[in-house]
Amino acid sequence: FTLHDFWLMCPRGQFLTRSIGKEHNFQLCSGQQDQKCASDCYRVYFSGNERDEEQDIENWSSWIHQRMIETKAIIGKVDLFIAPSNYLRNRFISDFAVPENKIIYLDYGFPTEYLTQTEKSIEKINFTFGYIGTHIPAKGINQLIEAFREIEEPATLRIYGRHNGQSTNALKLLAATSKNKIEFTGEYINHNLANDVFSNVDCIVVPSIWAENSPLVIHEAQSCKVPIITADFGGMKEYVQHKVNGLLFEHRNTNSLKEQLRFAIANPNLLKQFGERGYLFSEDGSVPNIQDHCNELTKIYHRFITKNLWRVTIDTNPEDCNLKCVMCEEHSPYSDFIPNLFKETGVKRRRMKFETVEDIFLQAEKLGVKEIIPSTMGEPLLYKEFDKIFALAEQKNIKINLTTNGTFPKKTVEEWAKLIVPNTTDVKISWNGATEETAKKVMIGIDFLKSIENVNAFVKYRDEHLAKTGYFCRVTFQLTFMQNNMHELADIVKLAAELGVDRVKGHQLWTHFDEIKNLSMKANEVSVKQWNEYVEQAYQAQEKFRKSNGEKVILENIIPLNDNETKELPEEYECPFLTKELWISATGSISPCCAPDNLRKSLGNFGNISETSIKDVLTSQAYTELVANYKTKPLCKTCNMRKPSINK
Repeated sequence: FTLHDFWLMCPRGQFLTRSIGKEHNFQLCSGQQDQKCASDCYRVYFSGNERDEEQDIENWSSWIHQRMIETKAIIGKVDLFIAPSNYLRNRFISDFAVPENKIIYLDYGFPTEYLTQTEKSIEKINFTFGYIGTHIPAKGINQLIEAFREIEEPATLRIYGRHNGQSTNALKLLAATSKNKIEFTGEYINHNLANDVFSNVDCIVVPSIWAENSPLVIHEAQSCKVPIITADFGGMKEYVQHKVNGLLFEHRNTNSLKEQLRFAIANPNLLKQFGERGYLFSEDGSVPNIQDHCNELTKIYHRFITKNLWRVTIDTNPEDCNLKCVMCEEHSPYSDFIPNLFKETGVKRRRMKFETVEDIFLQAEKLGVKEIIPSTMGEPLLYKEFDKIFALAEQKNIKINLTTNGTFPKKTVEEWAKLIVPNTTDVKISWNGATEETAKKVMIGIDFLKSIENVNAFVKYRDEHLAKTGYFCRVTFQLTFMQNNMHELADIVKLAAELGVDRVKGHQLWTHFDEIKNLSMKANEVSVKQWNEYVEQAYQAQEKFRKSNGEKVILENIIPLNDNETKELPEEYECPFLTKELWISATGSISPCCAPDNLRKSLGNFGNISETSIKDVLTSQAYTELVANYKTKPLCKTCNMRKPSINK
């Protein structure tokens, strides 16, 4: 996300007040405050009736408050911000709480092939100043004209830029009383900037009254070796050093600007020397070339879009659970997994040693892994060292992605939310019905009404945290698609919207046991057809029922099935995990996906974390061959997790 102004922080983008008809119009704003923004900058949208003023302020304050919640949420959704000046970078760190490691400085690039010092310099009668840009109040052209009018020495001011109605007309009236000539020269073609503009001036003035961040015109002038006079504020000051490559005046002070204009007139040769210095941050004064800039951007983007491992799931405590969901590989009433585990190993409950967790986090940090998921089997909140996982995640700058059954055991929901929300990207709450009757059939032992209360409380805390900090933790309902619960899919979408849940996602049933095979939506052509009808109903519900902020609930993996998906998946369906995620069991076994344990063994042996590193697994022959040939594997041909590359 490349920043160009303060738009995320300021509803109007420039931290300039808009109080038309009042003394403090176009003043520098000290900071964003909902009511101040409403009563000052948005007063122009009030009804005009004094009796409505209090209600107008309340309405616009509410709108601005919601707007700021949305823009603050962007921080959590962006991998990297790019600021074209250190000034802008520092403002977003200090005023908008963007983490320092999430925002870098990178100046703009320019088409230097036509921004070159011109030999076609027009002979001038006297010293000529130039302004280039739009004719709007924020640019401070009126202050430039006011300062220039007070100059007694012979000089000329050329104002370039498209005529802007009343703004330009007002500037012309102001200029009409000047002793020295002020010319409004109109538009120019950017490709001809060097010959048509810079050759006609001795100096460029950038008098903006707001905190310009990295003014293009300053760079363009420096590329053509033209000196600049600008304000000692914001990004303007960053790119012009007083009496090195230009002159600085006190921001918004016409007397100070006048003195620098007079200095330039009196010292034309010195100004030429300043112009020759050009750009401060290169030895020869050259501004960054646009091709080099694009190459650097490509490298940056490449870091975030290449298929590097970005998430690891660790099965911390798979045998610990307080529910018995019918589809669960381990805890279903139909499962004999735990008794067999005891027979084979003498262990009733596998729990990952915290030393192993620490080692995984250390390796993940070195590999640039973005997220770690505590156990998706069992209930991770029952893991004894669960709190330590969050401390470790914060230390290693890795986010948590959590799957939980929504019971929030041993603590209050608020206590859990306080721990989870600040460093979690997504909380996936297992959800399998819109009614108590259906939910209890699937998630045996669930208190459905209590679960709704829990979600309400969790989302409330999440929203409060978002409003305070700008950090967004998504909340998701995670479903297993079965014939005994998907008749309520549309109602689950509706319920999600009512509760403020952001996303509804899920997957088709893994039929671990004969007793549940008939529950699969892929069981036969009739069930496939029924599923496709449920999908259509879900998208209708998505359109009809919105969250309180007007947003749709996101639907993920809720896509129609093809008729032949009762057997094999379409060839074009992709694996969402290979090269992106790994699974590590409680005993350290490494797996490439989340398929049932007895099935994924057919994909190969990828070692144990106690003996091999994550990096070695990713480069191993077994793994690279699987990545290349997974569509030929019997398990992968029928995998419930593969999906079209473009979702509905």
